[in-house]
Order: sequence, then C-alpha cells, then structure tokens
Amino acid sequence: MINQPTHEIPDTPAPDNVRARVLLACSYAALGDSANAIVELENALAYGAEDASTLFNAACTFGLLGRKAEALSTLKRAVQNGYWHFDSIARDPDFTILHDEPEFLQLIGTQNR
Repeated sequence: MINQPTHEIPDTPAPDNVRARVLLACSYAALGDSANAIVELENALAYGAEDASTLFNAACTFGLLGRKAEALSTLKRAVQNGYWHFDSIARDPDFTILHDEPEFLQLIGTQNR
C-alpha cells in the first residue's frame, strides 16, 4: 500500500514557535480561512513575537485579512524591532488598505528621509 501524503495542517503546532504560527496564519489566509488565520496571529503575538521579520509577516497577514488596526500596529512593532525595508513596505500590496492612513504614510515617510 502506498502512503498518500495528506495536506492537513496540524491541530497544534508548537505553541511557542511564533514564526511557525505566523506562517500558518499566512497559509490559512491564503486558503480563505480568516477565522483560523486570526486565531494563529493572536496566538503568535500573545507568545511575544519580537523578531522584526516575523512581525512584518504578521502585519502583512493582517493586511490581507483587511484588519487595518492590527496591520498598522503590528507593522509599527516590526519597525520598532528593526525592520528597515521601508521601500518594500510602501510597495507591498498586503498594505494597500493602509495607503490612505496618515499613520502609515508618516511611518514610511519618516523612515525614508
């Protein structure tokens, strides 16, 4: 008998693996499962995500999900923790919902000077 690979997402990834949770949230969002994406993002942030790239990915996922406030606050945390690719932030389609937000414009404008 040949074992067929399953494409099921594990029920419980390592609870303290913040990066894995954010990537899982991205996968859920891409599949259109916003409820599980939000759960994983909230869990990741509750475990103290501090890595700038992980926070950036979380902010992107919030943006994809249309969650403006969470996208902006998480993006600000990413910048505070060292994320510095401001040109890519400005062009990233995940942040389209933020392009008219004064705080977003100030964040990328201040950092590009």
